[in-house]
Amino acid sequence: MINDIGEIAELLLACRGEYQKTTNVIVESALKISGADRTCLIIRNKRDDLIIKAGFPRNAHGIGEKITPGTGEKFLRQVMSNESALLVTNPSEDSRISYMRELVMMHGISSILFLPLFFEGEAVGIIVFDWTAGRKFSREVTEKIKLLGRLASRAIGMEYKGRRDHERILQDEKLRILGEYSSQVAHIIRNSLVVIGGFSERVLKCLSKEAESKKSTVHSDLIKNLWENVKIIDSESRKLERIVNDVLTYASLKKPVLETYSINEFLKEELSSIAPGGPEPILKLSKRLDGMNMAFDKKMLSICIADLVRYAAETSASKILIKTKLKPKQKELVISVLNNGKRINPPIVKEIFSPFVTTEINGTGLGLANVQSIIRSHGGNICVVSGDMTEFRITLPLAKV
Repeated sequence: MINDIGEIAELLLACRGEYQKTTNVIVESALKISGADRTCLIIRNKRDDLIIKAGFPRNAHGIGEKITPGTGEKFLRQVMSNESALLVTNPSEDSRISYMRELVMMHGISSILFLPLFFEGEAVGIIVFDWTAGRKFSREVTEKIKLLGRLASRAIGMEYKGRRDHERILQDEKLRILGEYSSQVAHIIRNSLVVIGGFSERVLKCLSKEAESKKSTVHSDLIKNLWENVKIIDSESRKLERIVNDVLTYASLKKPVLETYSINEFLKEELSSIAPGGPEPILKLSKRLDGMNMAFDKKMLSICIADLVRYAAETSASKILIKTKLKPKQKELVISVLNNGKRINPPIVKEIFSPFVTTEINGTGLGLANVQSIIRSHGGNICVVSGDMTEFRITLPLAKV
C-alpha cells in the first residue's frame, strides 16, 4: 500500500503546474487502487459550478460538461458538504441517484462510491467510483482510497492556490501601474476643471447681475439662454471633478490603520449609520463571532460595506442580507453581502473589480475596485457569485490581537 501511494504522490508532484495532467493522474490512480471499472473527477470552479474535469475511460464521462440539476447537482453538493465518503450499494433503487438510473442499467453498476475532496476546509471536488460487479471492500483498499483522497485534495488545492496567487500578483501589478498613470492624468484634468469651474462660476455671477438690471425682453431672453448653457457647463464640470476625485482616491489608498474590534459589533453600528437609498440590510451574524475581536481599519471597512450596500440598491435589490461566518481551521472569517437585485452578466463578473468597469451610466467603475484594494490591503480577498442572489464574499484573516 505504501509503495502504491508513494508512487501516486511522486506522479502528482511531477505534474505540479500542469492541471490537466494532475486530474488525469488522479482518476487513473483511483481506478488502479480501487479496482473500480469507472472513475471520474468532478471539480468546483471559482464560479462555484461543478464540472466533470476528468474520467476513465476517457470517452465515457462527458468531460468538460457542467453538472446541472438534472444530472445530480443538488445531491453532489450535499455529498460535498460532508467530509465523509458515501457508498451506494443499490444504485438501481436508490432515489438519491435517480439521475444515474439509465447509466446504472446500461453498465450494470452494482455499487458507487462518492469521495468528497477538501482543501483547507473547503470542498474542491469529488471522485466517483463505479463497480459493475459485487465488491467487498477490504480494509487495505478502503485505506488506499482515503489516502488517495487526501493526496488528490492537496494536489487540486495547491493548483488552485498557485493559480490564484499568480493571478493576484499580476492583478496587483496591473493596478499599481494603472493607479500611477491615472493619478498623473487625473491631476492634469483636475487643474483644468478648476479653471473651467472658476470661470463658469464668475460668468454665472455676471449673468445674475445682468438679469437683475431688468433690461429689454430680448436682452432678458439672451441672458436666460446664456444662464442655462453656462449652468450646464458648471454642472458637468463639477460632475467630472467628482469623478477625478474618485480616481485620485483610488490611486492614493494608504495602508490600513488597524485597531482591535468585534466584527459583529462593527456591522451592527455600520447598519445604523448607512444612509437610506434602498432596502434596509438584514443582519445574520454568526454567534461564534460574538465577543471575538480582530484587527482591521474601521474607516476603510466602512467604505467597503457602504459601497456594497449602495451597489445592491443601484441594481434595484428589494432584499439585502449581510452575514458573517467563522472558519476556525483557516483562521479566517467571511463577511457576505447578498442582494436579489439585477443579476451580473457572466462576462462582467470576471472584470467586476477592475477599475472603470461599470454598468451604470454615471458610474466611475471605481467603487468595487476600491473595495477590492481595501480588502487586499488587510490580507484578505473578495469574490462575487451571481445567480438568484448576488453574493459579494469577503474573506479576512483572523490576525492575532
